[in-house]
Amino acid sequence: MSTADEQHRLLRGPAKDLERARRDRAAWSDLAFFAEHTDGRHVTDRNEPARFRVLWALQYDRRPQDLPLLRFLLQQQTVFYQKAVPWGLASDLLLAGFMVAEHRRVEDLWLHWAAKSISFDTALGYHLYHLLTGGVATAVAEVRASAHPDRDRILDDITSDRHTEASVEEWLGEQRAQFPADPAEESLRTWAHRAAGLGEPEASRLFMTEWAAGEPRTEDTLNTLQFHLARLGYHAEAVAVQREAVAISDASWPGARAFNLLTLARLQRQAEDTAGAWTTLEEIQNVMPPDKQGPRQGLWRHFVKECFLLAPLTPDDSTARRRLAVGDEHLRGIPRLWMDGVLDAAVAAAEEVGDPRALHRYRALQQAAAREYEQDISRPG
Repeated sequence: MSTADEQHRLLRGPAKDLERARRDRAAWSDLAFFAEHTDGRHVTDRNEPARFRVLWALQYDRRPQDLPLLRFLLQQQTVFYQKAVPWGLASDLLLAGFMVAEHRRVEDLWLHWAAKSISFDTALGYHLYHLLTGGVATAVAEVRASAHPDRDRILDDITSDRHTEASVEEWLGEQRAQFPADPAEESLRTWAHRAAGLGEPEASRLFMTEWAAGEPRTEDTLNTLQFHLARLGYHAEAVAVQREAVAISDASWPGARAFNLLTLARLQRQAEDTAGAWTTLEEIQNVMPPDKQGPRQGLWRHFVKECFLLAPLTPDDSTARRRLAVGDEHLRGIPRLWMDGVLDAAVAAAEEVGDPRALHRYRALQQAAAREYEQDISRPG
């Protein structure tokens, strides 16, 4: 199936959801933030996927009468970030904000300020110009006349001389390019991420591989492709892509080849090619930077972690014990063992292999690492 056919197929469901929301305002309740607790701390939103489907359909079918629905979606996405996204900023909030901003209503600046004020990341990444699309002078007048608790702070932000109507128009043009109204103008890479979000791995794979086919075969392109394939579960294909990345890898910085080989070993393990993964780890030993204490200490932790993760997957006991011993040998001298899950992997490996002495030592190292962690985080500066 062609990418155009897949695009058309994927949009059918969201388009139907949008038409339902347009016909019946009661259907908006299915798009509102609905908190679900997956454990004692983590919060998810039951309706977030449905909300984004409607927002995505609105991107390609823009009508003036949809502003109330767009405002509702932005409000609910803001609540979702406030309750469930303590850090980070993704295209979902940016798309919702742009779709409202494009209507250029000054009264919506308060919705945008709420979105911008969620966290440190949104304060940096949610552009101030969302607040100014109704007109710079009009926005200043609106804020000055308000009794909003952040009135003075907002005025300080929006009254700079660099905020002109021309700069706001330029920003809007950039946003229209980032979020095109025509599905055919959307990047295949974006389509890949959207398809993955809809639970369509085959379509997502098609879009990403087609995107990569049209790009220069650089490390950046290959890394993007292998990472996406691996996330979708196509580990064998990701291995093939990573082999290509290893072959062209830039060895200008210490540990570059080891890093790329380590990624290959991890993908081989995920593809259940444990023999191939161990062969790759043996190759890595020859190119690892000699200093375990320096800036490449994280590379050493991940290398040793892979050794421990592979040991229990080995079919015979004697080989498993030898691999555990290799991990144990290289573990010595690596600092900050509380990082990167290396000791968790060591403990699990010792339990699976059945080595009580190693298990006792790794648990003692876990306790020492926990004390070191507490000291590190309590140290001023």
